[in-house]
Amino acid sequence: MAKQTRNFFVSYHHDYDQQYVEELRQIKRGMKVADYSLKNDISHYSEEQIYKVIRDKMRSCSVTIVLIGERTGHRKWIDWELWASLRGYKNSKNPKRSFRPKGLLAVYLPVANHSVPDRLQANIDSGYAVSMRWKNVQRDLESKINYAIWKRDNANHEIVNNLERLDRNAFNFLGFKI
Repeated sequence: MAKQTRNFFVSYHHDYDQQYVEELRQIKRGMKVADYSLKNDISHYSEEQIYKVIRDKMRSCSVTIVLIGERTGHRKWIDWELWASLRGYKNSKNPKRSFRPKGLLAVYLPVANHSVPDRLQANIDSGYAVSMRWKNVQRDLESKINYAIWKRDNANHEIVNNLERLDRNAFNFLGFKI
């Protein structure tokens, strides 16, 4: 039996961590994984349009991969992507429009300090999210994606998605998020 292709969405700080996304897209070649994340800048869209585009992209995914760099936890859209990933709903009129919560995979980038989004940290703490270091991506990405899907489907870990969504990007001032 052939292995099933796993689809993922990458959430990351576009200004600071784009190089890692490009590298991830190269690394995943030859693996049974597919990248459904945004390829073009949509920052000129309204918030409602951005959210719709994100949800439509995520609909076909099993896992959301969050690249954790120095400013990841300060970004409004990363928090919104996490919120959308964890929020399932059923559409009784059109079941194909239903949305199942996604598995979470946190990848710690090789930076001096990591800024983990509060929503992601809560799911790491609850045991729902899987984590790994960037240095192991080439070796372990496929297995960690499969583990995140397994945890989503089989483990009795609590999804934590009750935090208020960020309404703006935060700033780092002397190590404090303001």
